[in-house]
Amino acid sequence: MSTALEQVLLKFNAREATESTILDKFREIANVALYGGYFLVNGETRIYPIEIEFYLHGEREKEPNWMTDKKMIHRNGKDKVPYFPNTGSLFPHTFGVDVTFENEKEEYRASFLVRKYRYKKNGETIANPTYLWEDIFGYNTFAGTGFVIKWIDEPSIVKDTITNTRLNLKGEDGKQDPKPWRFTKV
Repeated sequence: MSTALEQVLLKFNAREATESTILDKFREIANVALYGGYFLVNGETRIYPIEIEFYLHGEREKEPNWMTDKKMIHRNGKDKVPYFPNTGSLFPHTFGVDVTFENEKEEYRASFLVRKYRYKKNGETIANPTYLWEDIFGYNTFAGTGFVIKWIDEPSIVKDTITNTRLNLKGEDGKQDPKPWRFTKV
């Protein structure tokens, strides 16, 4: 049986969106990611996202500007990179950990970066996404029962999300990227 997060990611199709509707599609995913549960690492560590930001990059020629995201790390550039085979793949990189929902058939890359999260072992809120590497991968091992990460549905009332521009992203003109694709749990 699939989780609510997996279902909403599988339902997403960037090709059915427009510049004016993409924010609503991302908000639907954000509501589940922020209010619908947590990542459970090896049956003991709970990681609750409290701020995420979305990335979307179409791989077809002549994509509309809103769908061209040169700051997305996992995309074709000078090198061709394969699509992740599964929705919900975790992609650790220099800036944190992405949850991916790419679509090879429709030729786009999509993901959200966990910007801030609450770490249930000590209840601390972490505002540095690179620490997520440690909290997911750093204290775990493949030995014994292995390494397991699951999304656990634990729906709560969706209060609202604050929407803002993504952090630290400047365009080629040096100006802040205007896409309001960052969602914060209220």
